[in-house]
Amino acid sequence: MNTELLLIISNALTGIAAFFVGKRRSDAETDNQVLRNLELSVNIYVKIIEDLKTEIQSLNLKVQDLETKVEDLMNENRKLKRHNGL
Repeated sequence: MNTELLLIISNALTGIAAFFVGKRRSDAETDNQVLRNLELSVNIYVKIIEDLKTEIQSLNLKVQDLETKVEDLMNENRKLKRHNGL
């Protein structure tokens, strides 16, 4: 009887210990997966930001070019007005 009781208690303690060890391992694996997903998300956002920076730089160059053309046209318009006496 004592042996059976001791066997039941030891099995219960082993089961409880295994549960807690398994729970800690499962939580650690879940945390690792969350970190991997977060890293992938950050990398995607970094790529998007780099692409947007490149596009913004290109658009800024176009704006500068257009501003120069507008200034040239305004100067030409002033010259034509002076030439025609307006």
